[in-house]
Amino acid sequence: MASPTMAWVTGLALLGSAFSVSARADGTILGLYNPLGFYVGGGVGRSSINQTDFDQFASDFHHVDGQPVGWNAVMGMRPLSFLGGEVEYIDFGKVRTGALAPYFANQFLGGEVRDRAAAVFAVGYLPLPLPWIEPFVKLGWAQLWEHDSYSGVYDGVTLNGVPLGLQSASQTTHPSGTAYGGGVQFHFAQLAVRAQYERISGERKFGGWNNPDLLSVGLNWTF
Repeated sequence: MASPTMAWVTGLALLGSAFSVSARADGTILGLYNPLGFYVGGGVGRSSINQTDFDQFASDFHHVDGQPVGWNAVMGMRPLSFLGGEVEYIDFGKVRTGALAPYFANQFLGGEVRDRAAAVFAVGYLPLPLPWIEPFVKLGWAQLWEHDSYSGVYDGVTLNGVPLGLQSASQTTHPSGTAYGGGVQFHFAQLAVRAQYERISGERKFGGWNNPDLLSVGLNWTF
């Protein structure tokens, strides 16, 4: 069975094909196509929060890779048909933190990790004979905000002879790294429907790696 995201992309491609009969040689659709200028938009989709450790506190806990709902908001400028720039806020959502069995699994109360990012991209567009269908690639830099937390009740467990009892910990780090992605967008007058994949490669302060990504479908409006 096809995933919901693939169903979206397939549906958009079929819808775009239906408009091909109205595309004119001058690059317009019903006289309204104009991709250049300032635009704003946003999207929603599935993200992955991929982290290698929770090393500041204890090796007995780990981040559970998951696929929460993520979203983005974007502002962009496209002065040339083949090149533009974007600034973007991405919320990758949050996933729970797990305990490695058999260590303290029954005492673990729970935890979570959340990732957000601000990114700057250069965007390159691939020209096609049908100009309202536009594959694109993105390359830039991002600053991540990563927050981790967990808590547990460890009655009967001692550390250097001291009972642990209720324990909680959290950390916030701000790694930065390369941001990249790509996708395809379909222009309908000033409205563009975009399906894209984005990933950030960020090195954490304590030596681990955090590489969240987002696969989304969204809308842009050109002024």
